[in-house]
Amino acid sequence: MSSSSFSSSSATVVELAGFRSVDQSKKVVSLNHQADMLSMRRHLSYQASVEIDNLDWVKAEFGEAVRASLVKKVRGILDKEFGKLRVHRYRRLYVIRHRSVEGLISSLLRVQFHSHQMDLPSVNKAGESTNAKSVTLTWGVGRTTSEAEVERLRRRKQKLKR
Repeated sequence: MSSSSFSSSSATVVELAGFRSVDQSKKVVSLNHQADMLSMRRHLSYQASVEIDNLDWVKAEFGEAVRASLVKKVRGILDKEFGKLRVHRYRRLYVIRHRSVEGLISSLLRVQFHSHQMDLPSVNKAGESTNAKSVTLTWGVGRTTSEAEVERLRRRKQKLKR
């Protein structure tokens, strides 16, 4: 019974490709066209430069494992906020591209808030108690990577003066 219902349902399938008439001139023209890749980077006109403050001190005070864990957590926050394709790591810095300066800054402020919620260990690698502060970031925004770098360095100098 089931085989007869299967054969009757498969008999109703019609190949529509045979009913479509294709003009030969259109066929030749379509072969000459090539696909263009759409680059999202062209539409992301603002960039941010982000660094984790005192990363050398964290490594010296708590060790490489804590430093690596901290870098991984900050990268996770950045990926969650911006998406993995917009965040690129360059040595100690993260470079982020975005289409809107307002959206970029508001997202950076959220990332800064979440990273500030992370606490460093209360005991250093020597076993001594520390007054470890929370994790802070310094960032700058610009239309180019160099503008974002200059802005980040300016902000870092302001933090050091305080």
